[in-house]
Amino acid sequence: MVKTHPQSRFSLLSLEQLRDSKDVILQAEKTDTVFSDSKHPCYLCEVATQLAYNSSKHTVDALVSEIARVNAENRKLLTKIQRLGKEIADDSDR
Repeated sequence: MVKTHPQSRFSLLSLEQLRDSKDVILQAEKTDTVFSDSKHPCYLCEVATQLAYNSSKHTVDALVSEIARVNAENRKLLTKIQRLGKEIADDSDR
């Protein structure tokens, strides 16, 4: 299992704990083991608090917006550079 969230943690939980969890369950994978006291199947889970999960979504959205803005600006500048390069080449041919 690969960690998918910067503020998540890995926990071993039973199915009942998964169902009743107030945390956000990002991944769950059944293991071949059981809890020694309850004999319930054991699940390896990646969990994050609701606050950490929701606040990172805002951060991700802000970063995606910034990347899109910078990419659009870069495309405009590249077009301008190409246009100016053509003008320079045309002037030098004269």
